[in-house]
Amino acid sequence: MNTDPTPSPRSGQAGGENRPRKEPLSVIRDFLDRHLGLFLALSVGTGLICGVLAVFVDGLSSEGLPFLEWSVGLYVTPPFLIGWTAVRSRAAAIAGSVTYLSAVLGHVATTHLAAGDYGMREYWVWVLVGSATGALLGFLGNRSRSRATGVRAFAVGFPLGLISVFLWMSARAYARFGGEEVHLGVLLLEGVLALLLLALCRGWAARSAALVWAAVLSVPFAFGMLSVFSLAWFASGDY
Repeated sequence: MNTDPTPSPRSGQAGGENRPRKEPLSVIRDFLDRHLGLFLALSVGTGLICGVLAVFVDGLSSEGLPFLEWSVGLYVTPPFLIGWTAVRSRAAAIAGSVTYLSAVLGHVATTHLAAGDYGMREYWVWVLVGSATGALLGFLGNRSRSRATGVRAFAVGFPLGLISVFLWMSARAYARFGGEEVHLGVLLLEGVLALLLLALCRGWAARSAALVWAAVLSVPFAFGMLSVFSLAWFASGDY
């Protein structure tokens, strides 16, 4: 009888095979969680790129609303995705706010290079709005990984509601005027970003509930956005 407690190579190999292996995404998330500075740098870079891209997307349409114009997805989706990548909710909220503010910085820097006549005062409104909205979106992005179906549904339905308001407005304008005021690329981009958010929501029940939340929240969001745009308009001094 073998009384040696040392496991044989075969048993050790079998035990190693039974150990759960981390997915590549989990490894990346753990790495970013241990290096907060690198995570924030990623947030800054993501926001800057999306802010610059937003200027290009807004330029495709001839006319639009102030600042965000016909597209909002490039400001809503990045903080949510950054929060979805974070391990802890507090880090997700901080990184979400940094991402949104970096998008505002990217927008104002690109606008300054493209055209000299722009109202700097209205950007301070978006700094205040973006710091709070970005933090909330980052937190919701982190909560979209929750095991509870209702939590995942609301976390995804919130940014979907924001995007749906602009998608509905731009779709109506496109159907009425064609490509004269709203470019088809704006509609496609908003639609793709909305589908991306839905894809991150695990489970068809949660996705269906997220669509319901988006429809319900789109009504108060429309009035809230109108108030924010009015505040930015008064701050710009163009009235």
